[in-house]
Amino acid sequence: MKTIRINRAKWLRGSVDSSNYLWCSERQAGCCLGHAIHQTAKCAWEDLAGKSLPSSYYDKSSFLTEAVLDGGFASNELANEAMSINDANISEASREERLTELFRSYNIKLEFYN
Repeated sequence: MKTIRINRAKWLRGSVDSSNYLWCSERQAGCCLGHAIHQTAKCAWEDLAGKSLPSSYYDKSSFLTEAVLDGGFASNELANEAMSINDANISEASREERLTELFRSYNIKLEFYN
């Protein structure tokens, strides 16, 4: 089982302005998917700046993307559900619990810290 660690101090979540990116340089924070990509693809945070979807980062199938008919890639069900939970106007405890359950259903362990 793959483990993804999310640093709460660098986690962009909830209802925010137009800065919903995998990594927002101005806030020095990334959404849950930004943390996942940063760790699994071993990329720099700056590589994710200004990108709003996993499919805007990956140019191949990954655990967050899937191939589409035109030969491109789109965010998959895991990514879409995670984005919805990450950006929802819910309590922090509920957000962490729902994301943990979602990722667990894909055999990925989430750890929140800080």
